[in-house]
Amino acid sequence: MKYCLSSPPIFPKPTTLELPSIFLMTKQDFRSRDARLGFLLVLPAVILVILVVILPIISGIQISFTSQRVVGSEYEFIGLKNYFELFEDKQFLASLGKSAIWVLANGFFQTFAALLIALLINQPFRGQNFVRTWIILPWAVPAAVTAILWRWMFDASSGIVNTTMKGIDLVQKPVLFLANPDIAGISLTFVNSWRYIPFLTIIFLASLASVPEEEYEAAKVDGASPWLQFKSITFPNLMPTLTVLGLVGTLWASNVFDIIWMMTRGGPGDSTTTVPVLMYDMAFYGYNISKATAGAIIFLFILIIFSFVFIFANRKQFVVASETFQDLSK
Repeated sequence: MKYCLSSPPIFPKPTTLELPSIFLMTKQDFRSRDARLGFLLVLPAVILVILVVILPIISGIQISFTSQRVVGSEYEFIGLKNYFELFEDKQFLASLGKSAIWVLANGFFQTFAALLIALLINQPFRGQNFVRTWIILPWAVPAAVTAILWRWMFDASSGIVNTTMKGIDLVQKPVLFLANPDIAGISLTFVNSWRYIPFLTIIFLASLASVPEEEYEAAKVDGASPWLQFKSITFPNLMPTLTVLGLVGTLWASNVFDIIWMMTRGGPGDSTTTVPVLMYDMAFYGYNISKATAGAIIFLFILIIFSFVFIFANRKQFVVASETFQDLSK
């Protein structure tokens, strides 16, 4: 591919969308030995998904139409009453807004930081292999350990963060990272990002490895600056990966419960109460499992609709990403 500064780079023509091969298989293909073996290998995973995902969702939908307060208690069918009450519940509507802010904040910060780190450690330097190997460590730490660790470090009296900030005269009074409603959400976003940035960095590194080196060499010959190389070569090649991570990251961030609950329990006040936190509190502390289940079902359908719209709007990028990951796996 020839790179020229006087004209925008020409990238390969997007591939046409094709149905997955499973939809193009004939009856004879299904009867083949390899096809039967494939179905047998996939069957345990399908059964597991049905048992731990599909059946609980069906059960949850049934419960949401009842007046059940706790598991095992008597109840009666009340139809859509729980849903109507939730749409009139200011706390539930506020939690939807906080969930949206939480997703956007985590998405932008994690993506920017992970991309920057990936670009830095993708450059040759001494100890590169060591850094690439151990950068995944924060992501491997259990959420409970992460929450306890950062709660201690954010402690106002003995936490290392406040101690260091006071030691260098950065602040005069301790900063209440988890007790101040104005910064509690920012603190939680930082902690959650600390967990997931390493994983995203590894994904970006894998995507960077698929960018043809010849494009950079041609750009250097033409005198392109590092910024122009990034804008015209690196970023377009990373777009499929960014698109996939945009969907996966949104779904992950939307369902984060452990970090928030173990560090603030949705507080101070309701400042960090997202939908998963509110539904848990409503079910097990408010003793209204049917209403909590209805809220979870509403949130589920919001995420499903978002996923379908996002995939349809970016379907070309998903096809390119699939082909890229297939090439990397060969």
